[in-house]
Amino acid sequence: MTVLAERFFPFEIESLVRIAGALALSPAAGELPASYRELAHRAHAEIVAEASGARSRAVSAVLGPRPGQQVWMLRIWTRHEDTTAPYATEGAALAELAAHVRGSWDNVGGQGDVPDEPPAGDAEAIDLYYGPDGDAVPEQGFALYCEEIGQAQRSRLAPLNFAFPDAAVAEGLNRAAVFYAADDQGPSCIEVAGVLVFGYLDAKDGVVRVSVHLDSADSEHVVRPDGTVPLRVVVEDTVVFDDSNHYVPHPPVLEQLLAAAEPEQRAVISSVAVSAGLMWSCPSCEWPNPRATERCERPDCGRKVAIGSRAAALDPAPVPALEGPR
Repeated sequence: MTVLAERFFPFEIESLVRIAGALALSPAAGELPASYRELAHRAHAEIVAEASGARSRAVSAVLGPRPGQQVWMLRIWTRHEDTTAPYATEGAALAELAAHVRGSWDNVGGQGDVPDEPPAGDAEAIDLYYGPDGDAVPEQGFALYCEEIGQAQRSRLAPLNFAFPDAAVAEGLNRAAVFYAADDQGPSCIEVAGVLVFGYLDAKDGVVRVSVHLDSADSEHVVRPDGTVPLRVVVEDTVVFDDSNHYVPHPPVLEQLLAAAEPEQRAVISSVAVSAGLMWSCPSCEWPNPRATERCERPDCGRKVAIGSRAAALDPAPVPALEGPR
């Protein structure tokens, strides 16, 4: 579903609502469809109420844009080529630079204080090759810098009275799903309710990769008030990711450890899992529970604990890999 609101900033939407309210009582409003006239009159009523200090209850919240992903860009130039490539970490970029240096060591080996063979340390090898001022080798050099990738994002509106679509609405959204074939902009994917699901062969790592992009999720139907999307990932019959707070599984490896452990071992494993943020301990009975569930699973307890009240004690939940842009 295409939502026009995604194309406007929140302050622009505010201005459009005020324009609609100002035109609500004009003759031109009579030519609008009934639903649009009703919206214009609602806008007018809100403007009047705001002026008198009697605001109505908010039904949506403005969420700021999510930060992009940072990568390290390594540029290496020589007399014959000039290349720039991204790396996930600074260490990975320096390791690549050190490999380049060692492969070109004949250019500097045995000159002045430079040894015939490159040293084992990456940083030392790079410093010796390029020199203290970076210009020891004519017409060669490098630049390493951090950049943020990802398309520009606007603030989003999320409904405060979120309710996941019922069966009829969900069926309609599922039937409206769109398939995008692979092209130069990215791999093939399916879009449903604004969520992009990529599935493709990753030749570099030799795997079938499935990735989920949530930033464009339909805020009217699947975005919770905190800006997250209730998501469950299933491989064959195994739930490998779930933040829906329903039927929440233990992480697969943790589940196997707990199933194979003796009672004393289970206590130790559970304690470590709680410390690592994979589980949380019930404040009433100290029963260890899967991290995403909001109610204690001990049969004679069942205490409900708000996720926000224990979030500070847990590490951030796993985030699905993102693909884009699309």
